[in-house]
Amino acid sequence: MAGDRWFASDNNATIHPRIMDALVRANRGHAVGYGDDPDTARAEATVAAAFGAGATVRFVLNGTGANVYALGCFAGQGDAVMCSDCAHILVDETGAPTATLGVQLVPVETRDGKVQPRALVEALRDHDDVHKPRPALLSLSQPTEVGTVYSLDELAALCRLAHEAGMAVHIDGARLSNAAVALGTGPAEAAMFASDANGKGDRGADVVCFGGTKNGLMFGEAVVFAPRETGVAEGNAYPDTARLRKTRLQLASKMRFIAAQFEEYMSGDLWRECAKLANDSAARLAAGLEQRGITPVYPVQTNGVFLRLPSPVVEQMRQKRFFYDWEGGAVRWMASWDTSDDDVEGLLSDLDEALAGYAAAGGADADLPELLHEKETNIIAGRELLRSNWHTLDRYKSDEDRGLPPPPFTRPAPDGAAAVALPDPVATDLGGKSFRDITATRRSRRKYKPEPISLEELSFLLWSCAGVKTVRGVNAFRTVPSGGCRHPLDLLVYARRVEGLQPGLYRFMAVDRSLALVKPAAIVPGADPAKNGFLELDAEMDAGLAGQLWNCAAMFVWTAVPYRTEWRYTVAAAKTILLDAGHACQALYGACEAQGLGTCAQAAYNQEKLDRALGLDGTDEFAVYAAPVGRV
Repeated sequence: MAGDRWFASDNNATIHPRIMDALVRANRGHAVGYGDDPDTARAEATVAAAFGAGATVRFVLNGTGANVYALGCFAGQGDAVMCSDCAHILVDETGAPTATLGVQLVPVETRDGKVQPRALVEALRDHDDVHKPRPALLSLSQPTEVGTVYSLDELAALCRLAHEAGMAVHIDGARLSNAAVALGTGPAEAAMFASDANGKGDRGADVVCFGGTKNGLMFGEAVVFAPRETGVAEGNAYPDTARLRKTRLQLASKMRFIAAQFEEYMSGDLWRECAKLANDSAARLAAGLEQRGITPVYPVQTNGVFLRLPSPVVEQMRQKRFFYDWEGGAVRWMASWDTSDDDVEGLLSDLDEALAGYAAAGGADADLPELLHEKETNIIAGRELLRSNWHTLDRYKSDEDRGLPPPPFTRPAPDGAAAVALPDPVATDLGGKSFRDITATRRSRRKYKPEPISLEELSFLLWSCAGVKTVRGVNAFRTVPSGGCRHPLDLLVYARRVEGLQPGLYRFMAVDRSLALVKPAAIVPGADPAKNGFLELDAEMDAGLAGQLWNCAAMFVWTAVPYRTEWRYTVAAAKTILLDAGHACQALYGACEAQGLGTCAQAAYNQEKLDRALGLDGTDEFAVYAAPVGRV
């Protein structure tokens, strides 16, 4: 092993010197046990002040104990605790919540470790039955087990759903300090603690486990209870949290030694200093991986880096470094408050050596057994998608069958977005070229002149591949076909060189025949306006498009809103949506040829990066197809 410093876990790190000094200071004379000492009272008040008026703080011994204690204050025998499908309480606590409390843990679907609101709604619907356990609590990890961070709005939406369903909300904040640093907030705000934590009047988390052990403390966590709002039903009042701490085996006799650490931890924002050091080290490590062509499995937002490497590389690294394997064939490298720049460089140097050895052995040109199996499995799944499964629809009741209303056939414009009216495409003389000539000359064109296209030309292109001809009731009849008239596609346009149009990212509002500005793109001072990079959004868009921005005049990106088709066709929706995307892009090809413009369909892009660049949630709406347009 490389010395005694690893990237296995922040639990392996040293204790911060200030915390050690605080323990030494606390180790003087006698003090009343079980928290009835002045040091504990002072520390509880200090932590409570960080979480707001009315917060109740209970110090406990460790993370699993904190979670079980907190859950047990809201859920009991036979109750359901809903959590992410990768939650620590579900996969890494040896069944402690179930064994101790008798609760049933219900995994909820996630994306990048984050519980999805729609999946939570479905889970609640599945438990709206006397034969199912009562949903008592929603448990969320902030940050998630894969290092990603819920935004305040994401947390607010989940808290709102939980509270409307009569559930309390628990935050597993073992690394809450790291999430707070990533969000630029305090720990209370990062956990959506209590009411109006996001400034929008939303009621937030009811109990937060605020961790310290992973961020410079020797041991100990703080469980923080939110004040009960006026008018809360008597049955929802807090139980005796003081006695329950003892019942759950978490009342430390020498409490002053936990308290002394937390008082120092909060002093001068030591918690923030330690978490920032860890997050920054992880960011440097992720940047080094990207330079080597290795993209982490999940966005690196806190201090965890998850990646996939060939097995021989992993095993060679393991001879020098202690680290953990993770689900899905990944490994986890975790930075700590005491991770240094030299530690990061040393790890990357060992990785370079392992990769070089793997390449020299010919490994880079051959599929490893596990990769071969994964490839074959994915090929089979892909072929299955291509096959018809309409015969299975009778097995599933669609939301249309249930009598639920159809979803809107267009996304609304972003709040406050400036709208740009488009010229009437039918009123122009554009597109007069014959179908025979268009078909004869059609081809993919990847090189474009650094010249603008007109707003009239852009309007014609948009109308040709996504226009609405008429609206009848809940159906929009467009210029391109769609299975069942469901039209699951929306269209975003990154306008770079369009006469009379401010550069930026726009959403096409097909019914109104207008463009809604999503994000403006300012000109980069001193940049060459004839090349990629002259606009501020170019780098982010090009990264999402896997380097295929190609200095175009405008980039078309079709997004899928799957539920529009799932509402009727359930399990057959995916194939139908992809066929619809093909229809739309082919129409764009024809419209470009008719105007002497060029385009090229793009299916090879980075899903997560492109979704982020477009401001999409990646679940209810995500990119499915792209095509640059320009003069040729």
